[in-house]
Amino acid sequence: MRFTIPVVLILLLFISPCSAAAETGYATVFVYHKFNEPKSPSTSIATEEFEAQLSYLRDNHYNVISLPDLVALIRDKTDIPPKTVVITIDDGYKSVYTHAFPMLKKYGFPFTIFLYMEAIDRYPDFMSSEAVRDIMKYKKATFGNHSYSHQRLARWPEGMSRKEYLKLLEADLLRSQERFKKILGIRPEFYAFPYGEYNQEFVKLLKKHGYTASFTQDPASTGGFSDIYLLPRYASVGSWAKMDKFSEFLLTEPLNVDNIYPPYGLLKENPPDRIEGRIINHGIYKNPGIYVSEFGWIRPEVDKENGTVTAKITEKLNRKVNRIGFTAINRETGRESTYFYMIILK
Repeated sequence: MRFTIPVVLILLLFISPCSAAAETGYATVFVYHKFNEPKSPSTSIATEEFEAQLSYLRDNHYNVISLPDLVALIRDKTDIPPKTVVITIDDGYKSVYTHAFPMLKKYGFPFTIFLYMEAIDRYPDFMSSEAVRDIMKYKKATFGNHSYSHQRLARWPEGMSRKEYLKLLEADLLRSQERFKKILGIRPEFYAFPYGEYNQEFVKLLKKHGYTASFTQDPASTGGFSDIYLLPRYASVGSWAKMDKFSEFLLTEPLNVDNIYPPYGLLKENPPDRIEGRIINHGIYKNPGIYVSEFGWIRPEVDKENGTVTAKITEKLNRKVNRIGFTAINRETGRESTYFYMIILK
């Protein structure tokens, strides 16, 4: 049965006891694109809103750390400090240099820019290599790769086999790395998926070529248990850039879910017979919910013994890309906890 009410109204509760404590520290990673470009409302944030966010982080004593520091904490299995925030920017638009960079320097915050390499020096609304190098002089700025040609990982050209497309993507990755090193003089360690789209084959390519972490646009926070090659980020654009959403994202905890079905990436059967995952430390959570972007919220069945939540699926999926979500309320903190991932139709 399908319905579209908020998850906090889902009436199913986890009631089995569990002695494990909740994850106390987590990181909220934000991604921005354009700044003060009202002609692109879906990808831009007004400078007034951006400064309000930075001021809020400073005034409320948030721990704004660099992306490499966050990756090191996860890699080394070190606890993430409470109220941790990471700032990232995708693409490398000119407005990053003219609007965001001066503001970030003013507040002294670290940040990472993921560069769309073909666009640098080539398209007029993107930064020049000189601007990139100027930002690089700021010791709290780091850079990552965002592909050469910004190819979609959920869609490939008509008439091209999946194998051929993966070869094309690997060539694009290598080309972007060459240009990255030419402009910045270093090799990229981090990757942000274009359009936030990803699949298992491309993650294997990133590992093969030595990347230490990669980032999605799945709307969730990052815990110490998060997959280092699928680290989520909240897109602070459009209506999601408003302060009410910004503060909501800061208070949303990550949910530790394993044994997910179907797995992320290409969907093998449509419809899948179920959406399923096991919530770790399930005894501290209540009101579990499952979300499919094409259907909305789905009432799950709950295994109170092991924390598995399951939703039966009978309708065929039509969207090329769907996000699957698991949500619950932490009994100890009263906060919503979420986990999202992506599935793609063949």
